[in-house]
Amino acid sequence: MNEGGRLTGDREALLQVSCMLGAHFTPEDMRRTLAAGGSQMAMTTIYRNLPALTGAGIIRRTTFCEEDDNGAATYEHVWGRPHHDHLLCQRCGKKVEFSYDALEVLQEEVARRHGFRLLSHHLELIGVCLDCARGGPAGETGGAPT
Repeated sequence: MNEGGRLTGDREALLQVSCMLGAHFTPEDMRRTLAAGGSQMAMTTIYRNLPALTGAGIIRRTTFCEEDDNGAATYEHVWGRPHHDHLLCQRCGKKVEFSYDALEVLQEEVARRHGFRLLSHHLELIGVCLDCARGGPAGETGGAPT
């Protein structure tokens, strides 16, 4: 880990957990996974080490929040995974990962026109999924309309 110091035992454990959890997870998900494996780690230790994992490019914080976690920060494992963006249903919380080459080209062009060299980016398109729009199973319990 070059950003944020050395690879401690706690950081190694959190690195392994982030690889196991893969997709989208919260710090509480990390704590539960560690506990299920017989390891106890305080939430303060987890929160203290997340910036090092983020700075090293292993995980990234997403801007969307999990409905069940009362707005807890959500992370995803990105190291060694191809770049992707997200579609997010505002009602039921459904997430779809996608890649679209034309968007990548446009983002690079916008950055170039404004004198920027992109280092990274993430795009989250927020809307309503087809099930919620139709009032289907997800739409029946999916929260307040937009």
